[in-house]
Amino acid sequence: MTNPVRIAFIGAGIMGRHHISVASRNPDIKIVGVAEFSPETRGKLAEEGMETFADHREMLASVKPEGVVISTPNAYHSPAAIDCLDAGAVPLIEKPVADTLEAGLRLRDAVRKSGLPALVGHHRRHNPIIEAAANHVGSGQLGKVLAVNGMWLRRKPDEYFKEQWKMDPALGGGVLLINAIHDFDSLRAICGEIESVQALTSSTSRGHAVEDTAAVIIRFESGALGTLMISDNVVAPWCWEMTSQEDPRFAWQPENCYVICGTEASLSVPTLDIWTNSPNGGRDATFIRRKLYHVAGESMDLQMRHFVRVIRREEAPKVSVDDALGTLAATLSVAISAQRQAPVRLSELLGS
Repeated sequence: MTNPVRIAFIGAGIMGRHHISVASRNPDIKIVGVAEFSPETRGKLAEEGMETFADHREMLASVKPEGVVISTPNAYHSPAAIDCLDAGAVPLIEKPVADTLEAGLRLRDAVRKSGLPALVGHHRRHNPIIEAAANHVGSGQLGKVLAVNGMWLRRKPDEYFKEQWKMDPALGGGVLLINAIHDFDSLRAICGEIESVQALTSSTSRGHAVEDTAAVIIRFESGALGTLMISDNVVAPWCWEMTSQEDPRFAWQPENCYVICGTEASLSVPTLDIWTNSPNGGRDATFIRRKLYHVAGESMDLQMRHFVRVIRREEAPKVSVDDALGTLAATLSVAISAQRQAPVRLSELLGS
């Protein structure tokens, strides 16, 4: 019988506690420690029987985990992951992989030097809906994809911003790095690599130092054009969280957040409706709607199971640091484009 892998956690905020909950119900995992800045949170975790630490380096030296889940504020993702690699532990880094490309490239170099795998927590890649959509588009059954539309539109409650880092650009706050980065990653998974981004941003709604709204034009390397509309202060249900039924904390609405349109058919996500019509189209064409088949699954559970296999070297990371840097570059290019008032090529940011 294979022994459970020894996993520790750095950060026990909202996402950190979610990861801990997922890991605690996995029989292949033994939780050996949690590093968390908040004394109150450490106290609650200690009451649950967990060994806690104020400093993650002390934890790494003390419990010697095989793997570590990092769920700190964004600016600390890369430094914490490098510390894990230095300690010989495989990291699962909550998205974004880093808050800046410079930090992300330092982490990439550390991964290569260490010889260890590293998994980035773009958990939607593990969702059967995204996998089904990506496989269908990749099969060519939509024909040539020409147009893509994405939306992340909802209102965050005021209490969400009690954590000050979420309003601090120096700590990786803002709707782009916290939320829209997921959508960039999903669109990359479904439609392929992004060539360039052009965007406008606004922070007039709340007046924070970080953006609350953005309008983005995307050119994919395939030649497809896309749009992505983002806001976290509008009354709207058109976002992955409210349409996918992935997270039970969000009320479900039977809507879509992505539409992928090709010369032979179109696909809506997450409903996975496929639209086709008669070969010649036209105003009086008869449309046929059918559902793309998939088997539902909990993406966070699937990601944690995959992490165990990555630690055991049974699988390569589904989302590597190199892969995640493409998503980070696309997301950061939004603010750069808005500042320049011009398109930004991702190859410029990634140096290739």
